[in-house]
Amino acid sequence: MSFNKRVLALLALTLLAPACKSKGDTKAPGANQGITVEEAERQRQAKIKEATEKSLTGLANKDLADGRWKSALNRAKEALQTNPNSAEAHAVLGAAYWRAGDFEASTKSYKEALEIDPRHFGATVGLGRNYQTVGDHQAAIDLQDKLLSGEPNQIDPLMCKLWSQYALVDAANAVKTLDQLFKLIENENEVRPLLLSLAAFMRPLEGKGELIKVEGTKGSAPLLVEPSQGIKSAEAKVGNETAFVVLFELKEEAKVHRAFADKLKLKEIGKAKPVGSDVETSVVLIPEIKFGDLKLTNVPALVDDLTPFAVGDIPGVVLGRQALNKIGAITFDFPNAQLHLEAAAPAAAPPGSTEAPLLLLDTHQLLAPTTTVSIDGSPFKFYAWFGGSYGASVAVARKEYLKSGHLPRELDQVDDPESGLKMVYVDNVTVGNTQLKGGVGGFVLNNTPPDVGLAAIVQGSGFELGGYVNVTLMTTMKVTYALAKGKIYLAPRGA
Repeated sequence: MSFNKRVLALLALTLLAPACKSKGDTKAPGANQGITVEEAERQRQAKIKEATEKSLTGLANKDLADGRWKSALNRAKEALQTNPNSAEAHAVLGAAYWRAGDFEASTKSYKEALEIDPRHFGATVGLGRNYQTVGDHQAAIDLQDKLLSGEPNQIDPLMCKLWSQYALVDAANAVKTLDQLFKLIENENEVRPLLLSLAAFMRPLEGKGELIKVEGTKGSAPLLVEPSQGIKSAEAKVGNETAFVVLFELKEEAKVHRAFADKLKLKEIGKAKPVGSDVETSVVLIPEIKFGDLKLTNVPALVDDLTPFAVGDIPGVVLGRQALNKIGAITFDFPNAQLHLEAAAPAAAPPGSTEAPLLLLDTHQLLAPTTTVSIDGSPFKFYAWFGGSYGASVAVARKEYLKSGHLPRELDQVDDPESGLKMVYVDNVTVGNTQLKGGVGGFVLNNTPPDVGLAAIVQGSGFELGGYVNVTLMTTMKVTYALAKGKIYLAPRGA
């Protein structure tokens, strides 16, 4: 007997009214209450549907907690067949689609849940996370405030607000949120060290004026790229000194090389332990970083050793998401080795470019830039990490490779059994909405999980990626990031 039939049978035993009544009687037992047989039956069916839907969504939530997102997806869909207006089922769908790596379906499901129940807890926090992923931090904050207006001491919405306030370098409000969270979170809570790290960086910035202010309209500089990891840097004027500046969207805060901070005579305004580090370091303010006519002022930074970022010379500064998010458009013209920055985000795709979604998946250790990919003419699209370090142009997880129209027998023999790598020739690749001409070399990642990097993304963000667009392919394009819009614009070489 199926699950639905078992539920219906059980409820029928408990909800059926006694059948004793006179022939021709149109009133249900308790007729003095004026309920007709038809109305009693309607109420009974409504209770059955409600109980079925609640049972299914309850099981779906348990599946999610146990990591069985496919089962959760199926149960939530079944619940919606029973009750299309179940906010809980839509919210479970949103969470399951997120885990499946389907950002668009996740966002749509969360929004549908909130149309039905504007104060649904899971949908509010989940949609807030989705907004953050595409750089719309104010929308994420506003959404949490609606939930917190009724009950201000809810940890998850407060945490969601904090991530956005931190990304926006909104020190005053971030400190208020942190103070509220410290009252709610016990000393032994595993998230407390993370909060302490964020607080140590934010507290010294209170009252320091507008942080990371953008002045001017545009600026350009020659672009240098480290060929294996794709680290991108350009020369800039930092204070009165010329130095290389790395543009590094994988980390949140800016950093300044220790010797360079001494040369600039930057004053320590506080001390913080960066997330994932046990070493305390200084927090400073860089007065000015200038690329051509575009200038960033009052940039908070952590003092660190930037030798690992060297592309030739050791850089003076690394700019993370907090700074890059303030710049409207960041164009890496890899074929022509040029960096272009604009204060305003583009209203549409630049000439010769196509627009695609840009997600920054946040693990609170690093940020992974991702966009959509399809291979070999397949209509199936999946999200891939933009800027992977495999030697081939693309690296595709086994599941996504098979969903793209390939047969399992193609992967019977792998070239690197330990790493689970199979070398393949990919006839064509579409990154975002830009179809690249000609075939490329690729790897299929046969292991489960596909590799350490993708496993870390699932563990840290809950979002499943299907592979990598590697530096080899990335650097054949002109790439424009509009981080605050959640957009990437791509143009192939020669466009």
